[in-house]
Amino acid sequence: MINRPGAIPFQLMREMMAAGYIQGAEESALQPSSLDMTLTDEVYRLRGSYLPRPGEPVNEIAKQGALYSTNLNLPLEVNGIYLIKLKETLNLPKSIHATASNKSSSGRIDLRSRLVMDGVPRFDSIPSGYKGSLWLEVVPKSFPIRLHPGDRINQIRFFHGDSRFSSLEHRILYDRFGLLRDSDGNKIQPTDEVVRDGITMTIDLTSRDLIGWSATRSATNVLDTAKFDHNPNDFFEPIYQPANGELTLRPGTFYILVTKEKVLVPPTLAMEMANYDPSKGEFRSHFAGFFDPGWGWREKDEERGTAAVLEVEAYGHEFVLRDGQPICLMVYERLLATPEKIYGTDLGSHYSEQSGPRLAKWFISHNT
Repeated sequence: MINRPGAIPFQLMREMMAAGYIQGAEESALQPSSLDMTLTDEVYRLRGSYLPRPGEPVNEIAKQGALYSTNLNLPLEVNGIYLIKLKETLNLPKSIHATASNKSSSGRIDLRSRLVMDGVPRFDSIPSGYKGSLWLEVVPKSFPIRLHPGDRINQIRFFHGDSRFSSLEHRILYDRFGLLRDSDGNKIQPTDEVVRDGITMTIDLTSRDLIGWSATRSATNVLDTAKFDHNPNDFFEPIYQPANGELTLRPGTFYILVTKEKVLVPPTLAMEMANYDPSKGEFRSHFAGFFDPGWGWREKDEERGTAAVLEVEAYGHEFVLRDGQPICLMVYERLLATPEKIYGTDLGSHYSEQSGPRLAKWFISHNT
């Protein structure tokens, strides 16, 4: 019997699959403390965004709210709202709940996805004891995207109880592991502004020539997830270091930027970027935001830490970002056990060595 709270790691998710709590999933989809979800070819183009009423199956929404049924042979249109059934279903016990989010790769192409569940009137939050099907609401925001059955653009994480750390626990973890490092690998001394209800990171607009990318809205250039040789310039414009250390965010434009600090996640922990905080400014800094155990972790302490790439969008009006401005809050979580596999070399992870504003895995060149 497990009495302590925590996020569920790799090996326990594998046991959940064997017990029938997770059905239709493959072990290859398991990450250190998350499970990648798999697209089927059952697709509906909706009139708008829908949430089920209590007790209402999602397939009823598909019947009532769809403009038409379709499949993944055709690209998803910009700003089109699509409902796609997932291969996996859940049969959770009362002691386990879950949350879902974009994978990093889909977040970096401005492909918004939210999990929809039978009879649950909210996105992405799976209640304890949930039994039913899983669907994704998928919306390409910057350019058409060709997906394929079997693609994994979303991830789910399972929990027993409340896995979050308190402010005091964050401070202890920070001092124990040196959670933030500068560009040279030196540990950054904590202050009350850096360590509070999580770990605050800042934006980097000056330490390199290429400081980010902005998406060029296009109805013709199609990103195909079966191809890994797309030219970045067909979808993004490079952003070079501004002379005054400021970048003006335009509403409706999607940006890829990077943090000034490097962060690490010890193998015994997981980390998530906190939800949008209006006190930091009128922008959102992520559309994925989950970091598996082992992110930025290396055997030698002086080599630890990896920059966090951010998916940024301004709300309402133009917003001026300044170099070194707080941009995101990292919140750590306890695990029920150390995962059998961690992020990085164990799983051949795509972004474990990134040092700058790296684009998604489907692009060639400029991937630093």
